[in-house]
Amino acid sequence: MPLPTPNLDDRRFQDIVDEAKRMIPRYCPEWTDHNVSDPGVTLIELFAWMTELLIFRLNQVPDKNQITFMELIGLQLNPPAAASTELTFWLSAPAVAPVSIPAGTQAATAATASEPSVEFRTDDELVVTPPELRWCLTSGDERTFEDQSRALADDEESFPAFGAQPRPGAAFYLGFEARIGRNILALHLDCAIEGIGVDPEHPPLAWEAWNGDHWGDIDIERDETGGFNRAGQIVLYLPPRLVRRELNGLAAYWIRCRHTPPEPHQPTYAASPRIRALTASSIGGMVSATHATVVVDEWLGQSDGRPGQVFRLQQAPVLPRRPGETLAVRERDEDAWEPWSEVDEFSRSSRTDLHFTLDSASGELCCGPAIREPDGEERQYGAIPPRHAQLRYTRYRYGGGVSGNVGAGTITRLRSAVPYVDRVVNRRRAEGGVDAESLEHARLRAPQMLRSRDRAVTADDFAFLAREASPRVARAWCVPPRAADRAAGPPPGTVTVQLIPFVNAPEHYIPSDDLRLPADVVQDVQAYLDDRRLLTTIVRIEAPEYVRVRVEGIIRARPTAVPDVVRRQALERLYRYVNPLVGGEDGTGWPFGRDLHIGEIYTVLQGTPGIAYIESVTLAAEGSDQPVNRISVPAGGMIASAEHRLQVE
Repeated sequence: MPLPTPNLDDRRFQDIVDEAKRMIPRYCPEWTDHNVSDPGVTLIELFAWMTELLIFRLNQVPDKNQITFMELIGLQLNPPAAASTELTFWLSAPAVAPVSIPAGTQAATAATASEPSVEFRTDDELVVTPPELRWCLTSGDERTFEDQSRALADDEESFPAFGAQPRPGAAFYLGFEARIGRNILALHLDCAIEGIGVDPEHPPLAWEAWNGDHWGDIDIERDETGGFNRAGQIVLYLPPRLVRRELNGLAAYWIRCRHTPPEPHQPTYAASPRIRALTASSIGGMVSATHATVVVDEWLGQSDGRPGQVFRLQQAPVLPRRPGETLAVRERDEDAWEPWSEVDEFSRSSRTDLHFTLDSASGELCCGPAIREPDGEERQYGAIPPRHAQLRYTRYRYGGGVSGNVGAGTITRLRSAVPYVDRVVNRRRAEGGVDAESLEHARLRAPQMLRSRDRAVTADDFAFLAREASPRVARAWCVPPRAADRAAGPPPGTVTVQLIPFVNAPEHYIPSDDLRLPADVVQDVQAYLDDRRLLTTIVRIEAPEYVRVRVEGIIRARPTAVPDVVRRQALERLYRYVNPLVGGEDGTGWPFGRDLHIGEIYTVLQGTPGIAYIESVTLAAEGSDQPVNRISVPAGGMIASAEHRLQVE
């Protein structure tokens, strides 16, 4: 239990006025009119108001001391995180020469009456390259290949896409000379109507690309051929990583279309489809983008040669730095700029190390200080920029926050003029945006920081440090090992840490995609914990096993209540309570591994304003029609709401 913060003086305005009036008969007995109309009482109230202001300031001293102590142990507010997504640029016509979309290209959402536009910038350069289709192969077993390149070049010939007798695993391969990763590839096909037997809206096909390790899936925008049964266009979103390899002695960047085993009740090919003509063109491309504003070559000032100099970036909060984003120093009468390295603190820096610290929240940049040791000797931590040296910051990004978590298809305004680009859109929602940490949250974090000492030893240490590793981690839990898992589970010394990502507006229904753990968050947490774990410990990061719960019920509303309002409020209470992020009795998230009882649902619903009584409630796991009184959650599991159904009468 945290220690309560004391009030050094708990008197309020009325207390001071009453105390002064009680002292009047003793010090001024001739004063008998104590009503508010008396000028003397007016003066008492004036001085009482001024005294209350002084008391208020006095009571801020414990809070100020606490903040000072937090600064003393090196605790800083976590900066915001920027949302990111992938932007798709569509060209006005197929590329006949490489089309470059430079890094930093701006695109934004449309502004509304209540919301300003949200701006994104591309992280890297995107080059849309005309594809050079060189080879076409067919294979039934991925070992023997038949070259169909000549048949493809001859307008009078055609070839079976999946061999004479189509079977699952057969495929045809397209080899390209140019590097076309991240491009939108349009395949123009002329097919004979021979691939009979399939559903043209759902053929048993899969498009894949070789990424150096395996054949990875390719997203399909549209397929107008009906499973290679008519002339039309197939538009593919190629992945970023395509690796050149040899097939049948032919080196190229390869993609393929594979005949997959049919799903239950899915018709398959009775005969192989035949391809008479095939050409390829690039009609766009994809590149990652971040909700941030970029500042390049900001001049900070000139060094005066003293230790502990402080400079400040013009914009804050500053987002996590990327390679090449650093401080550069140029000495007087020199032409070259020398890059310096950012560190968390100066305790390990010598007087020759070109180190600096940067407070992401405030943008304050500090050079190494000089500390006087107990023996009187002055020790320098980190190098000092020479006198008259110029300082500049090469590049940094600022911004971020939850406002960048926009939905799919909302980034449609191109702010930068790019030749040959017709339009832009984000196919997937932007995610990862988190606001800066509040002071109240930092106060709660300070005791945990002192307890862990930046080392992962206990289960609480692993959970706390996992949350410290990334602002996109909302909750973390270290799963205790069970005796039943020792035989088939991870080897001894393995620590399993489960993470729940930050979700925008978590008090509502949370789709499964929002609870998916991003790969970059897993990598960040893994690297952070690996630097702080014991030497013999193995850390495994995973998401909890979510158990979706569906509640159905019939509720009777009071005669004076509006049924639609009662239903909406009841659903809001259910989604908030049965929630991995803000659920549970204390509103901090449903406890890991805890079961859900139907009695809790009755308690939640009965607290809804306007409810007369609850006629019936059923509780079931998603995918099951069997009502139960308790939803069992495995160790390492987590409750989440499915779509609840309530009828209010």
